[in-house]
Amino acid sequence: MGGVAGHMSHLYDNPNLSFSKMKEIMALVSEGDLEAEEKVDGQNLFLSYSLEDGKAKGARNKGNLRAGGLDATELATKFSGRGNLEKTFNDGFSSFEKAVEALSDKEKYYIFGPDANIWYNAEVMDPGSRNVINYDNKVLKIHDRGHFKFDKESGEKSDEPVDKALQLLDRTLSRMQSRLGEEDFALARSAIIQLQKLEDDTFLKQAYGRIDRAVSEVKLSDSDTVGQYVYNRLYNGLDTEIPKEIRKNILSYILKLPDNIGLRELKKKLTPDEIGDLMDIINSKQILLKQAIDPIENIVHDFSVEILKSLQSTFIADNSAEVKRIREELSSAVNDMIENGTDDPESMEILQFHLNKIKDMGNITTPMEGVVFDYGGHVYKFTGNFAPLNQILGLFKYGRKTKPLVTSESQNNNIQVLSEKDGKRIALFPGKFKPPHRGHFDYVNKIAKRSDVDEVVIMISPVDYPEVSNAQSLRIWEEYLENGEPNITAKIADYRSPVQAVYEFVADPKSAADGDTVLLVKSSKDVGDTRFDRAQSYAERHNPGVNVEDIVEDPVQSKDGIVYSARDMRKAIADGDKDTFLSYAPPSVDQEALWNSLVPQTERLNSLIDDTIDEMSSMAGGAVAGYAGPVGGTVKIRKRSKTQRPKVKRAKRQRRR
Repeated sequence: MGGVAGHMSHLYDNPNLSFSKMKEIMALVSEGDLEAEEKVDGQNLFLSYSLEDGKAKGARNKGNLRAGGLDATELATKFSGRGNLEKTFNDGFSSFEKAVEALSDKEKYYIFGPDANIWYNAEVMDPGSRNVINYDNKVLKIHDRGHFKFDKESGEKSDEPVDKALQLLDRTLSRMQSRLGEEDFALARSAIIQLQKLEDDTFLKQAYGRIDRAVSEVKLSDSDTVGQYVYNRLYNGLDTEIPKEIRKNILSYILKLPDNIGLRELKKKLTPDEIGDLMDIINSKQILLKQAIDPIENIVHDFSVEILKSLQSTFIADNSAEVKRIREELSSAVNDMIENGTDDPESMEILQFHLNKIKDMGNITTPMEGVVFDYGGHVYKFTGNFAPLNQILGLFKYGRKTKPLVTSESQNNNIQVLSEKDGKRIALFPGKFKPPHRGHFDYVNKIAKRSDVDEVVIMISPVDYPEVSNAQSLRIWEEYLENGEPNITAKIADYRSPVQAVYEFVADPKSAADGDTVLLVKSSKDVGDTRFDRAQSYAERHNPGVNVEDIVEDPVQSKDGIVYSARDMRKAIADGDKDTFLSYAPPSVDQEALWNSLVPQTERLNSLIDDTIDEMSSMAGGAVAGYAGPVGGTVKIRKRSKTQRPKVKRAKRQRRR
């Protein structure tokens, strides 16, 4: 689960969880007083039904939901060419559609709403397209959690509970199953697991002791939170020569805390050498965060391995045999990687990291992926050794990003994996930007600071204006971004239309990879803009696995009351109105250099031409000794018009990092 259904977190993933509450959860679990649901290793799919269309609907992401869901034909198209995976989704969805026909229209209305308004979080489990765990039968499991109402107009999930609709679905489930008859897929609902009480409190006391030591090392207590722990670990890990206040500012920026002053203001407080150190810290952010939480993550991991020890999966008849098979597959993968991956030290480090977590093959004792449970209104999960096991097998089958560790001959090509990966979240900011002004700069930095945005791509229209070319626009943006957020890049789009540029971006696997989410930025003034509504379906046809979402951000209000205008800036360039032009530029840039890069350069060029003409004319008149021109002829020189622009060959741009 996760993704559209909402995030399920490990205990160490929730920054607001206090250590006293973490211990409380562990105590409940160790006493067997916590009811949980089996977390299964299938293919996630959201299901609903439209009375208006008379069809079942499926969805994998918010884009599918906004479009009203995918019917059987559209779902088949989405997974076309995926082998066994295509058959799994199509057969599972077909079984669901047939089962729903056992319901009356009134029941369909109350369970799904009039037009696919209520969505159910489901998992398609099929031995023919397994990930890691091999289940016995084909099962379409509707989870206990993650269901929601969806508003197509706002594009948001509703907080309104769907408990009554789910209760009616439960009451009709046996009738729906009877309708399937001899269909391959069986319907299943809750797979409740009553966690067993530990034999004694040894492991609980060990976990408590380790938590106490880790927390006290950073001068915190049980009442403090995971987020405060990460902050203190990072603070203590930074170079102590950095002043305390600067360290606090750096951490507020990295963690996107409310007191974050922004990168521009932060840089003003630093020397050039310190700015270089700051950028190194920012570029290493993910590694630093992982190192910061590592002690708590290891404590929770070891505890969850003990909690899940020997738990039986509801969907596997012979759990012991499946555990044995998983151990053998892992052992074979590790041996193969060691023999074939020695030329890739980074991958070997990743392998060693996950093996250290597993510690011993004997610690793989259950064929369950894990359990899911509610506590305090938050959904948590324990996955034990499944997580490192899954990472190792994924590394074995697919390699590190694009670099495989093993040859295709040594892989099981019948195993196909499709999951909702946690890829990058890329916000697109297309426009003409002839030239970009302070309003553009402030707005794009506001977007880049959002916690749900990993990077921003500015897409400059390739259309030239007489006053500003696209190449000049790019250079201006690059000047601006020297003082902007580090996760922003600018590029010249390949298409004049911003709509086409966006559509081609989501369709390009080099721009957006499987698991990435492309965010289409809308101003709160333009929420009715429908030009990009088909971007998700376009991505599904041309670049499956890429999700497309809208994000809405309020415009940045000018503190001095100026309404920034690119048109006024172009007029200022044409008129030589330096003051007006610079009043529209960000104050953080070298404004004189910016002005000189546009207007005075042309004036100096014309002045140089005029001086040259005057000098040559004087020479021709005899004022200067020497030849006036080639022997036997004259040279005709035409004065360049001040409005004529010299053609400039665009230089190859080195990508800004």
